[in-house]
Amino acid sequence: MIGVGGGDLDAASGRMRANERDCWIALSLVPGIGPVSFAQLLRRHGSAAKAWRAGAMGMSGLPNVGSEAGAILDRLRREDPRDIARRIEHRTVEAGGRVITGLDVDYPIALRNIDPRPPTLYVAGDGEALEARAVAIVGTRRASGYGLSTATEIADELARAGIVVVSGLALGIDGAAHRAAVAAGARTIAVVPSPLDRIYPPRHSSLAREIVRLGGALVSEVAIGAAVGRPDFARRNRIIAGLSEAVVVVEAPDRSGALLTAAAAAAIGREIYAVPGPIDAMASRGCNRLIADHQAETVTSAASLLRHVGITRREPPPVASALSEVEGQLLRHLLERSGSVEELIDRTGQPAASVASGLSLLEARGLVNPFGGATFHPTLAAKRLARVV
Repeated sequence: MIGVGGGDLDAASGRMRANERDCWIALSLVPGIGPVSFAQLLRRHGSAAKAWRAGAMGMSGLPNVGSEAGAILDRLRREDPRDIARRIEHRTVEAGGRVITGLDVDYPIALRNIDPRPPTLYVAGDGEALEARAVAIVGTRRASGYGLSTATEIADELARAGIVVVSGLALGIDGAAHRAAVAAGARTIAVVPSPLDRIYPPRHSSLAREIVRLGGALVSEVAIGAAVGRPDFARRNRIIAGLSEAVVVVEAPDRSGALLTAAAAAAIGREIYAVPGPIDAMASRGCNRLIADHQAETVTSAASLLRHVGITRREPPPVASALSEVEGQLLRHLLERSGSVEELIDRTGQPAASVASGLSLLEARGLVNPFGGATFHPTLAAKRLARVV
């Protein structure tokens, strides 16, 4: 009888682990095999390698998996899973990222407790950001000036307190949250619905590069070269919620991806917060309903959110430089409530020319921002003033 040495056993075990990992990557390329279907395949066959060998027949009866998925899997099986995995990893590295599977030690701890967890992730940036304390900020793409201002303020305060801001890199609220964290020189995580080499939306490509440059991370479930479908937009909500200890919904209409993120957060036991809005504002209907149905805690300011999650500000607000009488009057009114030029003329009693001039000077000082050229909002710098002259 020929004995097998310990070294041979270790080598064989290593090859089996490597083959299993390759099959995780290869199986995740099959359209229709998401986290749920992948987990069902593992339970049915005992391993990804056995599921791979079973082919299309091994997928029969799986819910929500179309017949085309089996045909694609059988086409992929003409190639060794090791070659498929190496090719995907090489293309991911070329795009500035790396492949992380649920078998790897650097798979995010926060996502290990999600059932089912995403089997394969494509990550660019610093992996340490995925292990840090994080809060998600999400909301509508069609954000109002109120929503953008609120998202910016909350993200800025969280970032300055050392909390990683997580969002989906979408237009509107998501983009405002990421930009505020970047402006604060802090880390932020963008969970994208597209491959790392095709950032969506394209206009946020430069923002994505800044996120990585500042030590943040981009995370995707979509492999380089894969087509992007509607499920990829929905599935990322679970990752956003999973990476975060709490989710803040800033603005969300009745049908919104932000509400899906809130639902995903509730399903895995994360805290949910919502910013209330005007009762007649379509963009705030989802938030108002979350609060009314006691599904979310109310957030009325960045400071209140920090208190909810047990964080204290690290730095005191700066002191204002001297403003003219009209500038000070305008800013005081804007800090109470945003408004248009016409509203500010009425509220201050100042001539139209004085109001227009004062707003221009405040904008030049970085204390107000016009939204849509009609409504003026105080900036973060204005909100952090210890006093207004």
